[in-house]
Amino acid sequence: MDASILKDAGFAPVDEASWRTLALKALKGADFEETLVSHSDDGLEIRPIHTRRKDPLPLAHGHASTPHAGDAWTVNQRRDDADPARARAQMADDLENGATGIALVFSGSAAAHGAGLAAGAETAFRKTAAARAAAPFSLRLEADFADRALAVTLARALDEAGARKAPVHFGLDPFTAALAGARIEADALAPLAGTLAGFNLSGSVLNADGRLAHNAGAGEALELAVVAAALSENLRLLDAAGIAPEDAFAMTSLSLCADQDQFLTTAKFRAARLIHAKMQAACGISRPRPAHIHAETSWRMLTRRDPETNILRNTIAVFAAGTAGADEITVLPHTLALGVPDPFARRIARNTQVVLITESNLAHVADPAAGAGGIEALTDALAQKAWEIFAGIEKKGGLSAAIASGAVQAMVEAARAARRAKPIVGTTLFALKEERPVTVLAPLADAKASGGLRPALLADCVEAA
Repeated sequence: MDASILKDAGFAPVDEASWRTLALKALKGADFEETLVSHSDDGLEIRPIHTRRKDPLPLAHGHASTPHAGDAWTVNQRRDDADPARARAQMADDLENGATGIALVFSGSAAAHGAGLAAGAETAFRKTAAARAAAPFSLRLEADFADRALAVTLARALDEAGARKAPVHFGLDPFTAALAGARIEADALAPLAGTLAGFNLSGSVLNADGRLAHNAGAGEALELAVVAAALSENLRLLDAAGIAPEDAFAMTSLSLCADQDQFLTTAKFRAARLIHAKMQAACGISRPRPAHIHAETSWRMLTRRDPETNILRNTIAVFAAGTAGADEITVLPHTLALGVPDPFARRIARNTQVVLITESNLAHVADPAAGAGGIEALTDALAQKAWEIFAGIEKKGGLSAAIASGAVQAMVEAARAARRAKPIVGTTLFALKEERPVTVLAPLADAKASGGLRPALLADCVEAA
């Protein structure tokens, strides 16, 4: 076929009014608003068509100016197997086959999901530091705040090994632990942050984390509000210790979940950048810097039944977070809800990112959603809604006070309860008559009951309803 025949096959431009006329004709009397306008879990309106935004301004992100990363985000792979020899072999395999970062996930942390390394891993830290000195890679520490001494141990090991050529994110976060039911220990944050900053390692020390809120049931706006409230609390704690707002922002990364709702995920990460910039402006920072945003694929979207469908969910989540400018992404292996993942599941998790970067060139365009009317409108609406919730938390005395009173937990639990009736393809719709066998390396540990928020697979909520 000669492609030249397509030259005369174009369509005349159609404005929104003309499109609406055609849409109403196709609806054959059905109500336009009820049929074509949907709403997010936070009640935000999602309309079927939007006008392209004029003169869009792409949102800046940090990894675009990082030459050693090839302008791509950090491909994080979890090191969470309690078997130390197996975990070391896994890490070596990950780094040899596309991973550019390792997340050291310790049991008891909100990110562990029943897996995780055992505390007291000083020997493992020294070996990890030696490997980093030989071939630099990014590190992220995922540990419960009660195990915060691990951060100093890791920093000391990296310092002694001279492993300074790649970022390390220590992930200090007392608020996630408090949401999970632990005693709030925010007063310990600033002294420890000062100690870690003294090692002069690149990366971040603190983490404003919305993942537990998301995985326990929060909508996108509430997840963003928890992140903003954690960042605000960090600013106050560090200011009291004599640390300037500019340095406090530089010391703090943000962590958000990415799920299978592509447009909402993209808008959520873009909204996080708007909120971060607005908070810097409120602090009078004349030269704001973009947030360092860590994305992790959603635990709550995973299913135990027909787990291969989780591969597709993870792919959409990575696509959405990557196009939204996430600086590092961690993919939960598709079999994690069933046990400690085997090498095949780990390879799929890693390659989900590698293929999108190397074959789809997903990281070559900064903020490709800029100007897209629907995404821009959803970004603005999410940022506004999240700011309203954040302002309400601040009126309650800040995040620590709102957690202590149970206000934040109540909002998350209400959102979770409202979501339970939704069906899931492959689990409650079109489920397999007979499940295929799945190989895992070990069972997951049971979560300790302490009265706080708990991550829950959405499929479990649906099946229990």
